[in-house]
Amino acid sequence: MIKKLFLVILFGFFSSLLAQTGKLSLENQQKHSFEQPEKKTDSLKIIKRQKHVREIAGNWKMLTSESWAIREPSDSVVGKMITIEPNQISFFELYPKAKKWSLVKTEKIFFSDKENSTSNPLLMVYSNKEVWQYFIDEKSGNLIATYIGEENENGISELVCSNPQLKYFKLQ
Repeated sequence: MIKKLFLVILFGFFSSLLAQTGKLSLENQQKHSFEQPEKKTDSLKIIKRQKHVREIAGNWKMLTSESWAIREPSDSVVGKMITIEPNQISFFELYPKAKKWSLVKTEKIFFSDKENSTSNPLLMVYSNKEVWQYFIDEKSGNLIATYIGEENENGISELVCSNPQLKYFKLQ
């Protein structure tokens, strides 16, 4: 009889304790059910972006379809190159009589968090709001830079077809 009474009191104590923590945790659980996936997605997005920048990092020289040999001697550009570092992309040009590459501009690496049709978290946005996608072609090993569109307050205005592409090969 004493054992039963003790078990009933013990059960009642734990029931009330669980009810109180359950009530609090139910509210917290609802909060976390909405916050948790968002935080998880954001942290995965950051990791994916860092990995992507490491993969495309390096010095890349632009491939051109026109032959440099048939250009007329002038101040025209004979080569273009980009250097991708963890925080920035530097754009260089080479002129016919120059002995070194000339820095044209530097862009901080910012990834767009705006809505886009593919939900691609790896779209980079430049300071002039142009949105570009960089990826390495598996077959050729070349870096492909594709112009996607422009970022604005409503999202990204994307080109549907005939997106300009720039191709680069990696310099050693």
